[in-house]
Amino acid sequence: MQTGQESDDAGPRIWGGTTLTERREARRAALLEAALDLIGEAGAAGVTMRAVCRRANLTDRYFYESFSSRDELLDVLYRQIAEEFLEPMTAFASADDPSRDRALSEVLVDKVLEDPRKSRLFLVEPYSSTGLGQTTIAVMPAFTRLIQDHLFVHIADPVRRRLAAVSMASGNAGMFSAWLNGSLRATREQIVDHCVATLTAYRSIYRS
Repeated sequence: MQTGQESDDAGPRIWGGTTLTERREARRAALLEAALDLIGEAGAAGVTMRAVCRRANLTDRYFYESFSSRDELLDVLYRQIAEEFLEPMTAFASADDPSRDRALSEVLVDKVLEDPRKSRLFLVEPYSSTGLGQTTIAVMPAFTRLIQDHLFVHIADPVRRRLAAVSMASGNAGMFSAWLNGSLRATREQIVDHCVATLTAYRSIYRS
């Protein structure tokens, strides 16, 4: 008897040309994209299970197929976006040539401008009461290590090297948050120049 429910029986059952796994992945992607749209419109506060399901045109049954709660959805989405920021930064940070600092700064700033929805979640929403605090604490050390192990590798003292990396990572996060929420008015070029100058300043402070 056909119940309208998708079966979990073993084997890749085909329905409409797709497998059960493919349909689940498509629904999960639709829910994440719907959450991003809501974040772009009203911030993470606008992301509720019902709002996400309405935007994705799915029932709550399919929401709980992928996520146990709204907080888990935001956690997954935040970590995905963090990886999107980290990947191009890692490629440029690993290079060691005179133009590296500006190229890296331009990549970072352009990534911030690329998708306002993603940048809002990653850089603005952690400062509000969205339940992202613990996720941010878990994710940010990867960015600090990138700065510490590549950009400030010539700072010999490990404590000073970490101080510089943590200060720069947290300072840039606050700066970009202010830029995105409109409280800091600056052009793209000014932000890029600031990032380059900050790198130079920290290296000047700790020359050895």
